[in-house]
Amino acid sequence: MNMDGPKIQITSVINKNQTKHESIELGHKYREELLQYIRKGEQKYIAQYVNEFNEFLKQDTFDIMKRIPRNQLRAYKNILLSHNTLYSYSAEKGGLSSWQSHFLSEKYAIMVENAKSIPELEEIHKRMLEEYSDPTIRLIELEKATIAEKVEHFIKMNFSEDISIEEISKKLHVHHSHLMRTFKKEKGMTISHFRNLIRIEEAKDLLINSNLSLIEITFIVGFKNQQYFSRVFKEAEGVTPKEYTRNNSK
Repeated sequence: MNMDGPKIQITSVINKNQTKHESIELGHKYREELLQYIRKGEQKYIAQYVNEFNEFLKQDTFDIMKRIPRNQLRAYKNILLSHNTLYSYSAEKGGLSSWQSHFLSEKYAIMVENAKSIPELEEIHKRMLEEYSDPTIRLIELEKATIAEKVEHFIKMNFSEDISIEEISKKLHVHHSHLMRTFKKEKGMTISHFRNLIRIEEAKDLLINSNLSLIEITFIVGFKNQQYFSRVFKEAEGVTPKEYTRNNSK
């Protein structure tokens, strides 16, 4: 499908001159167009969809926000949880690894459930669409990559998994001692240290942009206990996770 930009405007979906049947058909086409952009990693068109989706919910042509009486927050959460599944599936069809797809789906499901307001859910939805449509986290061809580049890619795709160096070396068909030696020579750090840095970057994002507790973030990004996570975080950032959150709060 050759897509040069959004074809369907949300105003068409919420046009009061249409029958409900016509609006539903347009709504499904609108959703399918969005899922195609996610699958293809066309991140540049996502911002427009976020704004239009928010307008669609405000108009509430299909009474979606009225499904749970007197609880629009719960209704909005249910909508995002179902969309989270669709986005995850579409991104995986477009080359996102199954593990990365699972990780993002779980992460955003937890963030949605922990949200305290509709504006917070709107921000989560925006971030969700941006990340699922990000072409830089899709699987890439690695035939010509160096051993270190293959390790780096593998870690980025599986950073929250507790996979040993020996297991990584088997998956990449390289002896583990050669793997460690080559990676440190090319990247200037051990594989374990690199994995921790990737985990810390993900944790920083969650510390600022979610209501998740420190212990929840600890386990989501792959650390086994909060004390070790806090120590590694301070070594990398110079501050504790709590101090980082306080210093960067919006």
